[in-house]
Parts: sequence; C-alpha cells; structure tokens
Amino acid sequence: MTFATPPHLSMPDSYRTPVFLAASGRQPTRRMRVAVMAALLAFATVVATLLSPAPAEAATTTPVMQREKVSAEGIASWFRANQPSGYRATVSPEVLAQHFVTEGRAEGVAGDLAFAQSVLETGWFRWPSHGQVHATYNNFSGIGACDGGTCTVARFRSAQIGVRAQIQHLRAYADPGVTVATLAHPLESPRFHLVTPKGKARTWEAMGGGNWATDPNYATKILSIYRSMLTHAERNGGLAGAPVTLAPAQRFADVWAGHAHRHGIETLADRGVVNGCTSTRYCPDTSVTRGQLASILARSLDLPAASHPFLDAGREHSASIGALYAAGITSGCGGRNFCPDQPVSRAQVSSMLQRAFDLPESVPPFRDVQGNRHRLAIGAVAEAGITTGYTDNTFRPDEPVNRGQIATFVTRATD
Repeated sequence: MTFATPPHLSMPDSYRTPVFLAASGRQPTRRMRVAVMAALLAFATVVATLLSPAPAEAATTTPVMQREKVSAEGIASWFRANQPSGYRATVSPEVLAQHFVTEGRAEGVAGDLAFAQSVLETGWFRWPSHGQVHATYNNFSGIGACDGGTCTVARFRSAQIGVRAQIQHLRAYADPGVTVATLAHPLESPRFHLVTPKGKARTWEAMGGGNWATDPNYATKILSIYRSMLTHAERNGGLAGAPVTLAPAQRFADVWAGHAHRHGIETLADRGVVNGCTSTRYCPDTSVTRGQLASILARSLDLPAASHPFLDAGREHSASIGALYAAGITSGCGGRNFCPDQPVSRAQVSSMLQRAFDLPESVPPFRDVQGNRHRLAIGAVAEAGITTGYTDNTFRPDEPVNRGQIATFVTRATD
C-alpha cells in the first residue's frame, strides 16, 4: 500500500475537513488542517507497514562449493582431540585431512566440510558396524551403499583416490555446469553420471532426504560436526590461511611437510632411486608395480644389470629385473613371466625385501597371515622394524603397496 503526498500536503476532497472537526462546528485553521493531515499520513504509514508482507529473513545456508575455512592441520588437530579409539583408515588422520583440502581445492569444494561428512559416514573412520563398507575400500562417504537390497559398494585403490571420488561426487551435486571434461582430474566417482540434474543440491542444507542420503537429518548431523571442528580451529589456530604454496625444500607438490612417507620419498629421491610420476608430483598413493619395485630394489642395492628368462619383462625395467633374478630375489610370477605391470602386494614385497636384505625368517605377530606362504618373510620385515602392520594387529597381506609406502619400507631397510 503506497501513499503519495504532494509537497503542499494536499489531500483528497473528502479529507479536507476531518469528521471530528466538522461535528464540533468549528472551522479548522490551516495549521490545524496541516497537523491533522500529518497525523493521518503517519497513521496510514503504520497501517501500510502492518498490512505489507514481512520481508523474508535471509536464509543461512552452507554452500558445498566454497573454500575451506579450516586448514588440514586444523582438521587433524580437531580430529585427534576428539577421536574415539579404533581408527582404521589406511592412512593417518594428518594425511587424510591433507587429501581432503588438496582435492577440495582442485574442484572448488570445501574439503573441511567433506571431511566432516566422512566422519559421520564412517563413524570417525572406524566403520564400527562392519556393514557394506569396509576400511580397506578407501570409501569415506558410502558411495554405492544403500539402505537395502543389492548394492555395489565402491572400492578405491588408495585413500587419495577415495577422497577424490567423494569430492567429485559432491561437485556433481553442487555445480550445475560440471561435466567430466571440466573436472580437475580424471573421473573417479563411479556414480557421477547418476546425479541428475547436476547442481540439484548446492548447499549442505539440501543434502539428505534423498540427496546423497535418505536421512532427513543428514545435513544437520554433518553441520553439527563441522561447527565443532570450526570452533576448535578458532580456539587453537587451525583456520585456513593463504593458498598452499610449495616450500623451497618441498620437492614434490603432493608430498608436503608432515606427509607420512615424506622422509622415505625424499631420501630415495636424493639417492636417485625414485623419480616423480611427473616433473612436480610423486603420486605417493599410486600402487607400485612389480617392474617398478625391481628397479627400486636394484638401484637401492646397486645391483649390476643381468639377463633373465622372462618373456614379458618389457624394456623399461628389464635390466633391473635381470639384476634381481640373478641375485635370487625374484623368480617371476610363474612360467617364464614376470608380470611387470601387476601391482605388488604387501606380502610379496615382504618376501622380496627379506631376500634382498638377507633378513632372518621370523614368526609374525599378525593375526591375518596364518597359512600365508609369505608368512615368515612378513615376520622377518616386522622383526627388522621395516613395517609394524596396522593398529588392529593385522598385516593385510593382499593389499597393494603404494609408492609412498615402498619408499618408507626401502629407506628403513637400507638405513
């Protein structure tokens, strides 16, 4: 309702003589008419305000696509201060937090909020229900899990790839313009194409109730966890600062200060034993192949090149494979094959390290290696302090070894 008033305060004819004045028989003066009209205008303004619809309050929302507010160090500090016992992720909280921040920045997704989502999804990275998703899957957000029926739960080859898939999937929900071609890295999320339309949940408040999870309180739970994280960071100096830049001593962009395997990677790089996967990256979470392991061990032990009987060795690692064969460290994967492109397992690495460094066989302390043909070699590397296994007293012999882990194993063995 709008009331327009000319500068001379004229009113429609019907308002020229107010009713209460006309009834009194008095003739209003100009001053009285002005005062009355001003009072009527004030009254009309109040009425207009009361009758007009109230402006909607600005909704407080939390965008999925934004910069993290808590640094990787702040995330890890908060987690350490609050975590219950039973942590089972395949990498440390510090490494995992850095993955979330790094991968989040690559796609424009808040990595600290994604970490809070994973805390909820995994039960603080304990997977306590031992349900559809297991710790070894590196699936931190329940991708592929369902409330009932037959599900195909996603499994990822490393922790970083699991985080990357989660971040990509979040971007699919939040960014209406995203395509596979516009992602920062090759597609890892197996359900990216199922998010239609893209951008249907741009805020965390829109998550749940069918978006990502069926729980109608899904977002509330995640944001409650995040508020705890943010409060801890504000009190303890864990807020995100300037963009991450490489320190002068940081050789590889993806092997930062505090990385679980930085010492081993830097040591072997200084010795000329390992190189990066690119000019600036080491790719520590990528699985090591049998051919790569042959070259790492041959260089570490300074073994001379030698011939070998393998038909599939190829050219890149052939000399090193021959060196290990001549030294009795490997006999191939069967027949006249070496399988150089096959990922090497933790058990296989144990046997090769045990032979390479002439370690005495030993009975292992781990509960999941009974009957394994590499059992005594696993005991040997454990006895030598090359590996300590996992906190749940398992060794996980069939898991592939990644580039970061092998650098640490070899550095410990040579030192």
